[in-house]
Amino acid sequence: MDTAQIRDLAAQLISPALVVYPVRHHSPACAWYLQQLITECQPSLVLVEGPRSFTPMIPLLVNQKAKMPLAIYTYAVRKAAEDQAESRRAAYYPFCDYSPELVALREADRLGIPARFIDLDFGEQCALEAGPEAEEHSLLDERHYRRSEHLHALANQLGCRDHEELWEHLFEADLGKVTWHEHLARVTAYCAVSREDCSEQVLSADGTLQREAEMLWHIQQALTQRDVQSGPVLAVVGGFHAVAFPAQLQQAVVRPKVLVPDLQDQASALIRYGFDRLDRLNGYAAGMTSPGWHQALWQRLQRHESAASLRRVREQAALETLTDIAIELRDQHGLSIAMPALAAAYEQVLRLTQLRQRPAPARNDVLDAVTSCFIKGDIEADGTLILSVARHALCGKSVGTVPPGAHTPPLVKDVAWRLRRQRLKVEDSQPRRAVLDIYRRPAHRISSRLLHGLSFLGIPFAIRTAGPDFANGIGLDRLQEHWEYAYSAATEAALVEASMYGVTLPLAVAQKFAEQLLRMQAEGQARDARAAASMMARACVLGLHDHLPKVLAMLRSAVAEDAGFDAVVDAVSQLSLLWQSREPLEARGLDEVPSLILAAYERAIYLGHGLQGGGTDIDAIIRALGKLRELLVSAAGHALDAQLYWTLLAELQRSCDSPLLRGAVIGLRYSAGQLDERTLNSVLAGHFQGLAATTDAVALLRGLLSTAREAAWQQPILIDFLNNLLSGWTQQDFVNNLPELRLAFAGMTPKETDRIAEAVAQLHGLESLGPLLNREMDAADVQQHLQVSATVAELLSAEGLGAWVAP
Repeated sequence: MDTAQIRDLAAQLISPALVVYPVRHHSPACAWYLQQLITECQPSLVLVEGPRSFTPMIPLLVNQKAKMPLAIYTYAVRKAAEDQAESRRAAYYPFCDYSPELVALREADRLGIPARFIDLDFGEQCALEAGPEAEEHSLLDERHYRRSEHLHALANQLGCRDHEELWEHLFEADLGKVTWHEHLARVTAYCAVSREDCSEQVLSADGTLQREAEMLWHIQQALTQRDVQSGPVLAVVGGFHAVAFPAQLQQAVVRPKVLVPDLQDQASALIRYGFDRLDRLNGYAAGMTSPGWHQALWQRLQRHESAASLRRVREQAALETLTDIAIELRDQHGLSIAMPALAAAYEQVLRLTQLRQRPAPARNDVLDAVTSCFIKGDIEADGTLILSVARHALCGKSVGTVPPGAHTPPLVKDVAWRLRRQRLKVEDSQPRRAVLDIYRRPAHRISSRLLHGLSFLGIPFAIRTAGPDFANGIGLDRLQEHWEYAYSAATEAALVEASMYGVTLPLAVAQKFAEQLLRMQAEGQARDARAAASMMARACVLGLHDHLPKVLAMLRSAVAEDAGFDAVVDAVSQLSLLWQSREPLEARGLDEVPSLILAAYERAIYLGHGLQGGGTDIDAIIRALGKLRELLVSAAGHALDAQLYWTLLAELQRSCDSPLLRGAVIGLRYSAGQLDERTLNSVLAGHFQGLAATTDAVALLRGLLSTAREAAWQQPILIDFLNNLLSGWTQQDFVNNLPELRLAFAGMTPKETDRIAEAVAQLHGLESLGPLLNREMDAADVQQHLQVSATVAELLSAEGLGAWVAP
């Protein structure tokens, strides 16, 4: 399209009966010119892109007590069919003060003009476009701009990084220099070239054409009902759609018939939103980046009217943003930005604006000035913090407030009732603590399941700070759970979003758990014994006893199919912990667990006989062998055949190729009394003498100490071996083997380290080795002395006197 065609298309968007106003979502420039248009045209009806079922929420959006940003959260749940499982889709329609859609609704309310939304409902959009379930996305998606080859080419020609900077360069920076007619023509050109990059097949496949047909049908209906003496109908829609409307309005529009699957539930609610979620860099799919930057500009724009003052708005915003970044770095991170550096940054913003031929500073000018003037070192090291603070400053921290009268979903009411019933405070946002005695008080077990359920749904309400972790087998000797909790607006917003899973907390938790099971099966994780056991533990913690038969069946199948030795051992270890924790978990339906423990144990033994080669992760195998030993001495392992385990260890000791694993097996057998001291000495002597490489000998030692630390001071052969080994090493040999030696002794307690030191001292005829830590010098001093020693040794060796310093 050439210039004349573009201007002709823009002219077709404006008529006495209809004005189609194209917008970029969350563009301050589009919102500002829209205010001018409404004041001049005095429309009789305002139509806005958005699901038509959102229309009843307009009074809440324009309520004076509503503080932006807010979002309409909507979801649809499709019933299960013969060929498809139940599915859930959810999306957000965000609003901020400078959103053109919200500005249109506010202006309509101020002037007493009726307004409504005109797009397909969310359930209909879901039927048109397949997508991932329960994934956060926007109903104002602008992916077509990001993919446009024309816009990328134009951005490259003008020296812009991407289409975001291109938009700000062309439309936001020169706000106030043109009329709203000219602005509309420019937006038309921008969107028309982007539309040329999309084929009809693509637009039909993603539902764009059907959505446009729905909006056009509403526009045509409004034109039919319009009084010829009244103002025009104003349609505020995305520019990508608007440029296609004139041609389609030349003919009768047929309303699309969208075949919507049988929906089990669908609803919408107005929720609080935040600038951090609105920012595209944080995963937002549509609209302008850095909402804090644009909010600051918008607030200033509302106070200025002359062209000269409008040009100064961006310069003032840039200076204030730079100052805020400097203050944040100083107060929160202890990094002081000198006043000359701040002044230089502002000067660079102005110079970059001139260099890039912009009427006023843009967001990237501010970021580039911060990079040049605030970062003194390497941008990848010193610059990480500064750029992070800068992006957070541009993003903003604002969180909206929902006005009184907004509908409260049943899940929010249900959770509030359950929390009050358990005497947990929800009347304010004051942080509090709760200590739950889950072993002795049934009411506390109910509270525990309640808090775990909220955490499982991702509700920001409570954090467990201490207590038994049954899912991971940590801290099971503790009798109480410690929680910190606070009921906030974010809690309610998250509960609204979780309403897609159910109207009560138990239903929502059960539904999300069932969805995870289905996802595991779809992704092949149902064959992972470790993952299946983790899901079973989670079901018990959440109180989902009705799901246990299904999880047990999945776990039994996973144990039979999983070929990973350590994964099967982790599963049987998890089962053992669950069996021993039946009382606090009130776990019913676990009668099959003992037989499953037996099956998993025998499967692990079978897989263990295939470990002669060592495997890829020797440390994981060693940990698994240790867990099997713990299982045999636990209450759940009394019925297991321990001889199978000891036979496996004996075979691994004979035939294993890995010195590290062989040492661990020897340690396990020694610590359990399967090897006496004489046999251990004989075995170690044979192994140490038979290993040619010192690295293998050290690996054997490390494996032994990982499973039998007491051998380090109980067996003189170990001390003798280490003494002889170290005496024969050069300095380089010692450095090469030091990492493995450190790992070998890393698990020792301070008391055990002292006992080893005593044994070494006695070997050399000393009472003690003296202080093991010299606090009179630091590591830098030691390194300097070592360097001097190396230099002296090198000089003496050059003079033929190297024997003077030889060890």
